[in-house]
Amino acid sequence: MHASSSASPLRWLLRLIERQSWLLLWLAVAGYALIFAVAAVYKYQSFWMGFDLGVHEQLIWNTMHGRIAAVSMFGSTDTYLGIDIIIIELLFTPLYALLPRVETLLVVQVALAATGAVPLFMLGRERFGRQCVVRVAGGAALLGGAARAICYPLRIPDSHGGHGAVFVGVPLLRARALLAFPADGAARTRDPLGCGLCAGGAGAVCRLRAPGVALVGGPLLLGMGWVALCVAVLIPFFRQGGGFQYAFIYGWLGATPLEMLQTLLLRPVYVAERVLTAGKLGYLFELFAPLLFLALLRPGLLLVALPSLLLNLLSADRIHWSIRYHYQAFVLPFLIIATLYIVIDITRSRKRVGTTLALLLVAVSLLAQVWLRSPLIHLATRDRPTERIAYVQQVLQLIPPDAAVAATSTLGPHVARREQLYFYPGGDLIYATRLIDNADYLLIDRNEVPPEQWDALQQQARSPGWRVLANEHEYLLLAREE
Repeated sequence: MHASSSASPLRWLLRLIERQSWLLLWLAVAGYALIFAVAAVYKYQSFWMGFDLGVHEQLIWNTMHGRIAAVSMFGSTDTYLGIDIIIIELLFTPLYALLPRVETLLVVQVALAATGAVPLFMLGRERFGRQCVVRVAGGAALLGGAARAICYPLRIPDSHGGHGAVFVGVPLLRARALLAFPADGAARTRDPLGCGLCAGGAGAVCRLRAPGVALVGGPLLLGMGWVALCVAVLIPFFRQGGGFQYAFIYGWLGATPLEMLQTLLLRPVYVAERVLTAGKLGYLFELFAPLLFLALLRPGLLLVALPSLLLNLLSADRIHWSIRYHYQAFVLPFLIIATLYIVIDITRSRKRVGTTLALLLVAVSLLAQVWLRSPLIHLATRDRPTERIAYVQQVLQLIPPDAAVAATSTLGPHVARREQLYFYPGGDLIYATRLIDNADYLLIDRNEVPPEQWDALQQQARSPGWRVLANEHEYLLLAREE
């Protein structure tokens, strides 16, 4: 009698959650979007965001003014299409035109990312019917895992590699062959589309007992064709020389795509030595551990993310194999969805075990926010230099809106709405040092200048060709003498 009476409130609560599940879901989405949008804007206004954000605002700003995808900071191209083939990013232009500020891009990106909870919920509802215990607990667990993905824009925002664009495509997974979801990458970049479509065909083999030729061969051919078209035709067409675009990332494999392929096929030990390093194994652990490695039990789903994951592991640049950057945007959704499938499958046969697993997943995912030092936690505990911020905001007012500016990393996003923006001190993998000579203003945070270049900077500040307009709080603004 006692057990029955104690169970009644629980059943009543579960029925209430079931009846109001959509309302609760959208409240969670709205709350999540609000928190992270405020955090993203706060980080930007604190001058803690990097130069990439300025690059992408400039290309959208230029597009708004009729210069489609035009950018100025790359040495080998004057259009971003010479770096990457993007479509979705350009579609942000009309919305950006309503309020042409970088905050517009940040808020829209985070809002799109938050809606990733909706297709996850729909997926759980479709797979498990109306048994809300697992759907609610599992959905919460998946949201906990997704929190890591949505945190990433706070580290390096990237409006075209927006995580929202990835999550919005998740409902397409309801097609059993997993062919439609990778098409979302079509509009964003060449790699996720081509690799995703290829893997989608392979995923169809794993998920369907007798997939048709069109179901497998179609996406495989389309994916490989898209990669070849972009890498061999479209991107070179928009570039002015400079060699193979990705040599600086994958150059250890060879100087050309053919040499890279030969190395992958003929020198597996050499490749393994460069891939199975402590840093990259740690990256894999950080990807899978917060989801209890459950995604590994769904290899068919993981096949779709595998090409992008391999591209990250093969890269010589650490940012590709760090969970704190947007390069995981095409990997994480499938880890999360694969985990959801496993929780549902276990609960169908062993309800108590499945429910316990879902709750454990919630706890571990939330603990991972502390263990992996969530960017949101880092942001909330970081000291904000209000005096420096007030000073640099005054400095920005000294720069004419149409002037050519070379800026250091965190200052670049604040002067991006202009035709000529360059990266100081240059010498990066793709930012050309020679372009700095085109600048009429140098906007510099000394903390972002390598020590070996301090003397050269001081000499430039004292040279007769430049005038010092501001020089406090480690900020320096130089104007070219006419």
